[in-house]
Amino acid sequence: MTDNLQRLADMARSIASPEAVAEDEFGFSLDSNDVTLYFFAPSCESYCAYCRAKVGEFGEQGCPDDFAESALKGNFFWRATDGATLALNKEENAVYLTDRFDDGAFEDEDAFRNYINDFLRMLFDWQQSLNASIEGKEVAK
Repeated sequence: MTDNLQRLADMARSIASPEAVAEDEFGFSLDSNDVTLYFFAPSCESYCAYCRAKVGEFGEQGCPDDFAESALKGNFFWRATDGATLALNKEENAVYLTDRFDDGAFEDEDAFRNYINDFLRMLFDWQQSLNASIEGKEVAK
């Protein structure tokens, strides 16, 4: 794990709790409110890192058309994702929200806490849209 990711993992332990953070060689995960955020870097030479979380699974019926349309529109110039992207994982039949950031972007715990809260807010909004779509309710487009 890069030094900057290690610094963020240490901050995450202070923000959440030591038990909520698990490390591996590529990064760390943070458990928060029944959601797991994964922070990782593609390589040690890169100065970017990613935060990823599962929005949800589609089940046997597959991706509802209205959610797919909403997700595509939301991804267009990151209009409804605050810079993150939505992507389909076909193996899990699930959609993920992923954000890319400079691995040295957060000066202190408050900045990192704000980032996590903003990411979780966006994630929960998309989870609500997905759940509404699966239940047959109309999804905002």
